[in-house]
Amino acid sequence: MQIDWKKIEFEYGLQNPPDFRTHLNYVSCMKALSKGIGLLCNSSIKNKINESKTLKKKINLSKLTLNSIKGEYKTIQKNPDYAELCVSWISVKSYYLLFNLLLILDYLIAAHESVFQSSHKESLKRFKDYIENNNISFSEKLFNNNFPCSKIMNLHPKSGANIKIIDIDMEERVAQILKKLVRYKLEDIQREEKIKNFRSKKNRKIRDDFLTKNTVNIFEFFYWYRIKANYRDLEFLNKDISSKQFEEFYRNYFELTLYFFEALKKIINDLSKIRLGKIIL
Repeated sequence: MQIDWKKIEFEYGLQNPPDFRTHLNYVSCMKALSKGIGLLCNSSIKNKINESKTLKKKINLSKLTLNSIKGEYKTIQKNPDYAELCVSWISVKSYYLLFNLLLILDYLIAAHESVFQSSHKESLKRFKDYIENNNISFSEKLFNNNFPCSKIMNLHPKSGANIKIIDIDMEERVAQILKKLVRYKLEDIQREEKIKNFRSKKNRKIRDDFLTKNTVNIFEFFYWYRIKANYRDLEFLNKDISSKQFEEFYRNYFELTLYFFEALKKIINDLSKIRLGKIIL
């Protein structure tokens, strides 16, 4: 039997642009790390609260977003070519689904309606603080760590390891993902402060101070991939990529999102039974 190596390379993405393979590898890694993940509330919460009018809006937004993602995926399963149109938005929809769930979770823990007014960065910071203070914890230990950004930037994964698809070192891949997230943070600082580069002494100090004072949690993957959907890092989507690879990217991101949706759904329902006397999701 003659092996068609060109067909194998094409189908498995070995000829795809390195940036596409890198992001697909990162999404696949996140999915593998998150399968069956759970979220537990470690705080003693016993008091009931009055239901906020905003809560219903957030619940509806979450359900609509989830239905949209599920509808797209159902269509893609029947028509894989449709993935090319949907893949650039999956990170955005995924993030907004989880963002609204985080607001609901924060409301049930803090018992303050004001949390619904939190910005994206504020909500993420509060969630990381809950993790840091052990108010809540993931069943997968990796997600319970807020790593110093300076420490992550001192990691040095092997060159080319980001595009490997066999003999993968998962610890190295996690390091690659975390370092990518920190780089996204630095790019965000550059945009906010209108910094062209970090070559000057003044700008290097801004960078170093930021890295020293800030942390990164791998859960931030969702936030930063939503941000990068609007910038050049996802420009690989315009390149010559097979429908099979687009479908694989969407499917992995979809399944990853569902893992965290289920984890957040359970902890939210557990807390809502205490706070509101009913299940809300």
